[in-house]
Amino acid sequence: MSQFPVEAGDTQALTEAVNYLLSGPGGLGQNFSGYSAYDPVDSADYSYLTGNFRIPFSQVGAAELFVAPISLNNAEQLDDRTIKYYFTGAPLSSVPFSVGNGLTITGITPSTYNSLSLKNAGASISQIGVIECTTSYVVVRTVDYITTPLGTYVSGGAASYRTTENVVDSFYNSTDCDVRVTVNGGTDRVVLSGQVDQTISYDVLSGPSDLTMWVALRRYRGAPNNNPVNPDYIFELDATVSRKIYTFPGLSGTGTLPLQETVFTSVIDSPSPGYFRYILEVLFEFPDDGTDVQVTTDHLGLRSISAQVVKE
Repeated sequence: MSQFPVEAGDTQALTEAVNYLLSGPGGLGQNFSGYSAYDPVDSADYSYLTGNFRIPFSQVGAAELFVAPISLNNAEQLDDRTIKYYFTGAPLSSVPFSVGNGLTITGITPSTYNSLSLKNAGASISQIGVIECTTSYVVVRTVDYITTPLGTYVSGGAASYRTTENVVDSFYNSTDCDVRVTVNGGTDRVVLSGQVDQTISYDVLSGPSDLTMWVALRRYRGAPNNNPVNPDYIFELDATVSRKIYTFPGLSGTGTLPLQETVFTSVIDSPSPGYFRYILEVLFEFPDDGTDVQVTTDHLGLRSISAQVVKE
């Protein structure tokens, strides 16, 4: 630990002081990042979780987290990264998908239009997902170029979306509580706080079924994407810093759960030096027992996240 004041001729104290300064900023005023929002239940601007892989993680107005399969009667490749799928029959009563949703497309001939085939070809539609949706069609963008033309549509197909899976396939959904910080030295600590109020609606497709919700603070490590045209960072999951788990047993039919309030206070994280992204995320799952319950909407009320980097 560095000393103050440094006496003349005390080379050890001088070395420790210089190393401490070089290790990064100190105190409580620097290297802070935070986000907060509050949408009252009766507000017209009430926000909903989208379940997207990328932003927007929330939107104003209803975002459906479960859309049952919608029959398709046509599909066409618009360009080398864009595909348009047409819904069967008369226009739907409402727009089913939100911008950014990663859809599941199945049953089309040729199979090149199906989401699994696109993923296996390196052109997944999950990461960027929906870029336009009406009551008659949906347009999606692939994460990479379609190197082989998809061909002419022949028959079949359905488009669906879900964010609740069984315990085998469960995945986290990011909220808009998302911050970035830089850790400079090995003695740096990140002090985290976060909270989120959620009002969750559900639909039991096969039950009765148990619904489990995980709420977690998760850390992602950033690395440059090495793209000179659009320089940015690619973030990979580094660790789950803290989490809380809630279980709602024996659900049936449709319904809305009581307000769920989750609070994380002064969680201390000690990552190695680097550039990090901390996100407050939620996961919904049901047992791998033949039942199926789907979260249909997640209203986000009061929510926040803050990250402060300090050093010893």
